[in-house]
Amino acid sequence: MIYAIGSRIKELRINHKISQEKMADVLDTTRQRYARLENGQIDISYVIIKKIADYFGVSVTDITSAAEEKKELVTFFKEKNTGEDVIGLVAKIEEILRVFHAHEKLYHQMRNRDVYED
Repeated sequence: MIYAIGSRIKELRINHKISQEKMADVLDTTRQRYARLENGQIDISYVIIKKIADYFGVSVTDITSAAEEKKELVTFFKEKNTGEDVIGLVAKIEEILRVFHAHEKLYHQMRNRDVYED
């Protein structure tokens, strides 16, 4: 979900021909941290999403609905392909993604902890 939101933010930035440096200034952060935000490597708070939405003149929902659209595609795929093999494969893919996202979140938590402990 974080990746989908980050991708949507990147899409908005590129469509408006804004640099990462400019967006970092708008959010009062570094370009590197902003790049991690776009790549889904860090959590995005509601406050940040709201600032970005206000800057681009869109609603928060316009940004967060990117994550919802991906879920709708999976549901659509399941509805159109009712064979047991396909449903089983989709279930396996979903489980792999859940495990991946859990590991990704744990990795970032551990990485952030290491930074603060040094």
